[in-house]
Amino acid sequence: MVARAGLATGTSRVRFQRLGAIFALVALLASPTAARSQVSDPAIGIKRLLLDASRSLQSANAALFMGLFDRASFDGYAALREDIGALTAHRRIASSVSIGALEGGPEQWTASVDWLLELTPKLDPGPVERRRQTLHVSVRKRGKRWRIVGLVPAEFFAPGQPGR
Repeated sequence: MVARAGLATGTSRVRFQRLGAIFALVALLASPTAARSQVSDPAIGIKRLLLDASRSLQSANAALFMGLFDRASFDGYAALREDIGALTAHRRIASSVSIGALEGGPEQWTASVDWLLELTPKLDPGPVERRRQTLHVSVRKRGKRWRIVGLVPAEFFAPGQPGR
C-alpha cells in the first residue's frame, strides 16, 4: 500500500511538471519579447547575410561572397566579381562590420554598414592598408533567402585604391 502511494505521488509530480512546462511555453510564446523576435526575423536574416559577407572575405572565398548577391538585380555585378576576385587573390583580408539600423520591409530593406578592411599583401607582406567606410546596402528576399541587390560605394572593394 505504501508503494502504491509513492507511485501515485510520483505520477502526479510528473503530470504537474509537464503541465508547468506547457504553461511556461505558452507564457513565453505570448510574451511581448516573443512577438518582437518574430517581427525581427528579417533583421536577423539580414544581419547574418552581412556577417557572412564579412566572413567570406576573411576566408578569401570570393565565390561565397559573390553568392550572397542577386546577380540579376545588382548593377555592376561583373565588375564587383572581378574586384573581389583580385582582392582575395592578392591580399590577406581582415574584415569586420557594424550594422546600423535597418529600414524597409517586408521584402526589401536597406542598412548602413560601417565596414572595416585590413589588407596585407600575400606575396610581399608590407604595411597594412586599412579601409573604413559606411556602405549603404540594399537587400531583397529571393525565395527563402536574402540577397544583396545594392552596395554603395562598391569601389570600396577595389583591389587597389590610389593614395592609400
